[in-house]
Amino acid sequence: MKSLISRFQQLVSPQQDNWRRYALLGLGTLAFITYASLLAIGLIIAHERESSFALRNLENLAHVLDDHARNTIAKIDTILLGSKVYLSPLRDKYQVDINATLARYLRLIDDESQSLRVADKNGRFIFDAAGKAATARIADRAYFQRNRDDKSGALVISEPLFARITHNWVITLSRRIDDPQGNFAGLIQAAIRAEHFQDFFASLNLGDGQSIALVNAQEQLIARYPAATDKIGQTVSHPKIAELIRQQGSYTNFTTHSALDGIERLYVVRQVGDLPFYVVVGHTPEHFLSNWRQQAFWATLSTGLLALVLAGWIIVWLRTYDRAREIAQGMTRAYETTFRRTRALLDSLPDPAWLSDRQGLLIAVNDAYAELSGKPVEAILGQPAEAVLPPTLAEALTTLSSEALSQQCQQKQTGSQSTERGGQRHYEYIATPVFDDRGVLAGVAGVARDITQLHKDQQRIRHLAEHDLLTDLPNRFLLAEHMASALAETLGDQAELALIFLDLDHFKNINDTLGHDIGDQLLLQVAQRLSASLDERDTISRQGGDEFAILIRHHGAPARLASIAQRLINVLGQTFFVSGHELRVGASIGISLYPQDGKDIGSLLKNADTAMYQAKASGGNTYRFFTQEMNLRISERVTLENNLRRALDSDEIFVHYQPQTDARKQRLVGFEALVRWQHPELGIIPPTRFIPVAEESCLISQIGERVLREACQQNRRWQDMGLPPVVMAVNLSAVQLRQPDLAQRVGAILTETGLDARWLELEITESAFIHDTDRIIDVLQELQAIGIKLSVDDFGTGYSSLGYLKRLPFDRIKIDQSFVRDLPDDADDIAIVRAIIAIAASLQKEVIAEGVEQDIQREFLLNLGCDLMQGYHFGRPADAASAEAMLRTMRR
Repeated sequence: MKSLISRFQQLVSPQQDNWRRYALLGLGTLAFITYASLLAIGLIIAHERESSFALRNLENLAHVLDDHARNTIAKIDTILLGSKVYLSPLRDKYQVDINATLARYLRLIDDESQSLRVADKNGRFIFDAAGKAATARIADRAYFQRNRDDKSGALVISEPLFARITHNWVITLSRRIDDPQGNFAGLIQAAIRAEHFQDFFASLNLGDGQSIALVNAQEQLIARYPAATDKIGQTVSHPKIAELIRQQGSYTNFTTHSALDGIERLYVVRQVGDLPFYVVVGHTPEHFLSNWRQQAFWATLSTGLLALVLAGWIIVWLRTYDRAREIAQGMTRAYETTFRRTRALLDSLPDPAWLSDRQGLLIAVNDAYAELSGKPVEAILGQPAEAVLPPTLAEALTTLSSEALSQQCQQKQTGSQSTERGGQRHYEYIATPVFDDRGVLAGVAGVARDITQLHKDQQRIRHLAEHDLLTDLPNRFLLAEHMASALAETLGDQAELALIFLDLDHFKNINDTLGHDIGDQLLLQVAQRLSASLDERDTISRQGGDEFAILIRHHGAPARLASIAQRLINVLGQTFFVSGHELRVGASIGISLYPQDGKDIGSLLKNADTAMYQAKASGGNTYRFFTQEMNLRISERVTLENNLRRALDSDEIFVHYQPQTDARKQRLVGFEALVRWQHPELGIIPPTRFIPVAEESCLISQIGERVLREACQQNRRWQDMGLPPVVMAVNLSAVQLRQPDLAQRVGAILTETGLDARWLELEITESAFIHDTDRIIDVLQELQAIGIKLSVDDFGTGYSSLGYLKRLPFDRIKIDQSFVRDLPDDADDIAIVRAIIAIAASLQKEVIAEGVEQDIQREFLLNLGCDLMQGYHFGRPADAASAEAMLRTMRR
């Protein structure tokens, strides 16, 4: 500083040339211009930043309002569709029942709609959820005429109307009702109060200067915050909105004076889905630019102060050259004062700011920058950023400054910095190239704006936009994102996705009797129970009111969805304890499957909602699938499983025996034990129906052991009667084969029944041993070591190879009946059977053919070298007494 003043005194010395005076004047002017330019650049940047942030906030708010309006319309339309199905065709003699049904439907949407009525083709109300049809007529209403003229039956939304019955502003939603001949028979309508939207707008607790309006495609006002009741239904036209509607656009923004209160605002306009509604949200620049105006004031004040000082200095200096030194001393004091004030003003800024030259050396920094680096200002000047800042931060700022220098334009970047207390601060780094008076690049001016609070606010706004305000569960928007994510992780139509739509039964009674506070606490407990009852990979979403939607991933068989739905019904059927009240509610559930019931979240929600109303119509506290066919199939499967469990505890499960013969010697050599089910009402249920159910429900092992024990007991009983011993073949399921102690279980049954192991043969389906072959070999060798014979069942229908047969310790190969059925006419079957017999002979295995029904088949197999056979030609499966008779006859 002192050297600068000394140089200045030399410049004003009488001995110096006049040109130096002019150079000094130019230097002062350049300093002032540079200072003013930096402040102007900072103000422009700050103005753009504040405007951009305000615009993003308005866009997020518009998205939330769009979602609320769409959900409201969709929910009411669902009720209209359900009511329409119930009402067609209309019959006056059911008026009392219809009114009661409309009342029940209205209670499901009482937060959104104030009425639910039906009018006939003349515009006269004939049914009303209120219990008594109003005398008012609506034939002159435009929406009535649109329903009458449009045979498509599409949803009709009216303009804002002043209701003739309830004397308040509403918009009506209606759908056409046709008679059996397809002619117009009337309509069903619901009315949304303007206060419904205005109350929601007010609940958002917006700040000062903000406004919300909902208008239709004719630019008629439907609702507004702050309230403007006297303007509802009037046209609030604006060229930008009119252009957006004319071009069928969905978004625009602009700044203008409000047509309602004359206040200038920044507006964002967004279409509500594909509906003829538009949300208009605004914010006054006076409020969102308040901080910027304060910065501009101080910047202007500083610039004016510097201008006054420089102007006074120049005037005094030019007035008298002889008093230059005295003026210089006075200017020095003024300069020092100005410098201190300017530095104090810079240091009062909360954001770190710096100025660096073209080599990246720091020329000037403020106290905030010094605090960020942890070093004094004197130790920072003349150093590169790498020498004073943490490595990560220094690298980001150096890269930003290099880009600003190389591209000669402003650069922006965001980043984070850890604090000493383990937290994080978020910054927006801005670097602007600085040019001298000749336009030569001189360096970079930068500022690091602390946007930590902005970052938190944006995260909070996003969370609010994606979650339910009460339960903090995902809303429909986030549910759709999760579904898209689930589809992206799988192969399109192969994705196992299902949507469960759940609605609480009798919830409105709790709200009406105990109040909404108790109802809200109950909903929180419902959300907690749902979360505790489902997997983390499943998405639970609250759709509004007492409705929840659940996205289920990897659900497997539809029966598992039925199990999940029943589990949720059981969990929610337990008593809730809320503020000293013992409350009980039920749950009605609808289920839709991807992709057969819909390939997008909207279709799945709509179909699951329809299924849920079917569940409610059947009395509630139950579930329904969207398609009736699946409902019947799942119901039959669950009933069959329950009956099968009961049958295992009774004598309904029993064993029949089919003879196995040596056709060449014409003698019986054994029996195959076959399980049968005698249902007390349905009669004999074939194994093809109940065996798959037993395998899915883990009952097959219990059935298999029961058949094995009974077959061994019966074989031993025949031997005790003095009948010749024969081999008893019993089928072994793949589930039993995976039991680690299978050999011990079979040995225990042989010991219990007293049957010698050589008279037991276990038949194993070919597909049961194609996986985990090494372990299967160990199990089979354990069984063979006991002395049990082993047979490959259904050979040729799976994926067996000679390699498998060589390694697996089988004694016999059974030719599947599908290859025997068309012998000797089918050339392919002949080739297959001949190959199987050859394979068995080469491996020294016995071969037996099943399904032999004709003598020509027997003769053909004998000619191929297959002696052992079974089938209807030799005897059908029979009970123990009949099998005993066959044994006595065929063993003679």
